[in-house]
Amino acid sequence: MLARARLSGRCGPRFTVIASTVALVTLGLASSARAAETVALTRATNLPALTGITLNGQAQTTTTTWNLTTNRFKVTSSGTPDVGWNLTVNGDSSAGNSAVFKQFCPNTSCGTDSAGYVPGGFTLDPDSLSLNTAAATWTTGTTKPAYQCNTVACPIDTGTPVKIVSASSSVATGAWVSSGSATMSLNTPSTLHKLQTGEVYSLNLVWTVNTGP
Repeated sequence: MLARARLSGRCGPRFTVIASTVALVTLGLASSARAAETVALTRATNLPALTGITLNGQAQTTTTTWNLTTNRFKVTSSGTPDVGWNLTVNGDSSAGNSAVFKQFCPNTSCGTDSAGYVPGGFTLDPDSLSLNTAAATWTTGTTKPAYQCNTVACPIDTGTPVKIVSASSSVATGAWVSSGSATMSLNTPSTLHKLQTGEVYSLNLVWTVNTGP
């Protein structure tokens, strides 16, 4: 399942975040007499369109609000024992994807470049895109899963999975639906290159839910 979020640069580049949302069911450890808890991402994340950038020769930070009520995600857990669960995100470096923002042609061709990621193309450094979840919450529940990127924003364009939500075993099993909002911040350098007409800087993200807090 793919959720696309596009940044339209007014006079500069455009950015596309392609979030490959992976709804994995991971079995928790349990004795043979009990069934293991299972968790699944039962509603895909829907990333917002990033704020536009105008090239001005300066390093810039642009922020975008992610409305987690309208563009929500849902995690469902069931079974015993309740061992908790967590939600992580990381850049996807598998074949045909990119874990960092990289020059990408979304059409059959873009000038001298063919469709797809441009070999040897321009890139942004890892950790250019970060997520702050200080204003994020859940629609229901008393003991709630804990968002992890509150005091310090979490970089999400990295090859190592970053924990965004952690639910301990004291969090009840069932369906958890996001609410509130989060903030996405994109840092771009003063040396950011303008791409050929039609091209974007593109990034692939993988969201994974696992058992264990």
